[in-house]
Amino acid sequence: MPDLLEIARRGAVAILTLKRPGNGNRITTQMAEEVAAALEAARDDPGVGACVITGHGDVFCLGGDFHREGTSPAASAAYSDALTAMDEAMCRLGKPLVAAVNGDAHAGGFGIVVGCDLAVMADDATFALPEAAKGLFPFIATAIVRDALPKKVFFDLVYNARLMDAREARMLNLASEICARGNVVGAAVASAEKASSYDPAIIKLGRDAYYDMRNASPATAFERARTALVAALRLYGKTRR
Repeated sequence: MPDLLEIARRGAVAILTLKRPGNGNRITTQMAEEVAAALEAARDDPGVGACVITGHGDVFCLGGDFHREGTSPAASAAYSDALTAMDEAMCRLGKPLVAAVNGDAHAGGFGIVVGCDLAVMADDATFALPEAAKGLFPFIATAIVRDALPKKVFFDLVYNARLMDAREARMLNLASEICARGNVVGAAVASAEKASSYDPAIIKLGRDAYYDMRNASPATAFERARTALVAALRLYGKTRR
């Protein structure tokens, strides 16, 4: 089977390009597995300081390819497991992760964008959660976007299957930067390069702490913050002696 993910390097930045020409870069089980494996490899590679995820052609990703994967119990379980593993690998990366949203990011593609630390978005791209209109629900995407979207906005996207443009995405802090389509990858790489220029051990501590604190009680979050700060100060002291 062909590789569904193209991996390139620009200095310390690994660029992962979802690549299913003619299929809207829709995610298959194999593609999700390849993305997860690439992120795990990047996490363990000291030469990689940050990662960028983008799409091939004129779209970022239009979601999952459910029709291709089939609906048998085994196929559904394998597909769900692969998507979950991909999303978990994004959380565990321990390094800056930037989405270069070169075109429309719908359904699971929207989830990938929200799962990234930063997102550079093309000025003509759109976000959407259209699954309900097609007989499903954005289950996996919900686990990611629910913390990023106000409740009313989330259900408006789901129930009305409407498109969110770049201006609204920026207003809701879903896009950290908006630029012309042709400049998206370059701008995303520049953001990744800047983020990767900081102390990688400190960034890993901070990013891991962020994910540990999500949905934690205040007491648990403060304890996690205290533990991370103690470890960070030790590293800080060593690097400045």
